[in-house]
Amino acid sequence: MKERKLDFEKDLGIDKYKLDEECLSHPVLYYHYSEMAVNAKNEVGVLADNLKLKMSEANVEIRNRFAKKEIKFTEAVISAEVEKDASVIEAREELREAELNYARIHAGVAAFEHRKSQLDNIVRLYIAGYFSTPSGSGKPKESINEQAARDAKRSLNKGKAKPSVDDEEDDE
Repeated sequence: MKERKLDFEKDLGIDKYKLDEECLSHPVLYYHYSEMAVNAKNEVGVLADNLKLKMSEANVEIRNRFAKKEIKFTEAVISAEVEKDASVIEAREELREAELNYARIHAGVAAFEHRKSQLDNIVRLYIAGYFSTPSGSGKPKESINEQAARDAKRSLNKGKAKPSVDDEEDDE
């Protein structure tokens, strides 16, 4: 599989004007990120094994060094020395980075589940005519805003009746 750079924001986006392309590309993108998650999880396992190996090697090396110098030691001292070993610290940092990478990719795969759901919703809206051009009861080329303004003026003009004679007397 060809390696791709992670661009979750771009890949998760949906262009509602290209629904056919979005629906066709979704399974490919989902598979790509799922495969990346599998590889990242495998890397975590490999690095966890490497950490155990480094800890074991450091444990044996420290015990041998203490035995040569005839230094008495306890398991707590050995454990503390193993934790301070440079190779163990480095292996632990690599494992943490791999776990973080896996968590990010796993979150991306979960986001693709939501993307699928949103694609379904947008397609339903499109089928229902949600994205169609609104039409009014007025002239065919008259915009909705123009129709609304015309209707509002008409309503206001209906409310303006000619004042009656009684109304004019009240003003005086």
